[in-house]
Amino acid sequence: MALGLDDHFKRYVLPIVLVELVLFAYAELSDVRTCQVVIGLLGLWWCLAALWVEVKIEHAYPHFQYDNPTDPEMKAYKPFCDFAPWATCSKVLMSPPGRFLLYFGVAKDTTNEASPSTIDRVRGWINVPNPTLGVFFFGAHLFYPVLLIVPFVNVIIPWAFLAACCFVGCMTIWLAYNLFFKLKDFCIVCVSMYVANFAVIPMMYNICSMNMINLDDWKFFGSVPPLLLYPFLALDIVMCMAVLVLYLFCHPGHKEAQEEGSYSKIPDTAEGA
Repeated sequence: MALGLDDHFKRYVLPIVLVELVLFAYAELSDVRTCQVVIGLLGLWWCLAALWVEVKIEHAYPHFQYDNPTDPEMKAYKPFCDFAPWATCSKVLMSPPGRFLLYFGVAKDTTNEASPSTIDRVRGWINVPNPTLGVFFFGAHLFYPVLLIVPFVNVIIPWAFLAACCFVGCMTIWLAYNLFFKLKDFCIVCVSMYVANFAVIPMMYNICSMNMINLDDWKFFGSVPPLLLYPFLALDIVMCMAVLVLYLFCHPGHKEAQEEGSYSKIPDTAEGA
């Protein structure tokens, strides 16, 4: 097939991307709260899809080597988002930047520590894949009016949330740099989350400008049609439960870097999965 695309592109990636483009267009043409809800639903879906892929990979290939997989053809489990030699989300999601808190030394791997200190134990708890943080980020967008319940604090919530969105945008630039220039790959899951990360910045600025700080000012799920809202929300909930169930029967990924300390840097070149 042209460009090395395999059947995953036509079977999974193309239909998903087409639906995604329609939803992004609908979000951008809607009022700010409707836009926020749709992007929240989309972002959650992609984050949960990324977590599913990561856990499945670790289940199929314990201690998966992102830069030198034992099975380059991924015969035991090939993610839906691996669809070309130059588009292997398995390599990207399992690479060191996939846990940027650990990469930058904020979190810590305490797997082999018998009695970690209290601080190290907390650092171990936050040693999670980036999409886990994304679940909280987009979940907060989806249920944003709940953040405005507390009086007085609700005055600063919109601007604090805008600052958080800008920080996520900066981290997205760093992740995109690693994706395209260090790993030299393409990850449809990652790029879709990048788009959502940037889309929420101007949207959140508009929310701040509107000075809507009370729960009563909001229509909770905006004007999203029920036929879109509830099935999509149910899909995200089912995916979340599926990821949790799957996680209970296998270990978290990124073990390949724990023993070798490869979180310190990314090679300038990496082989495709």
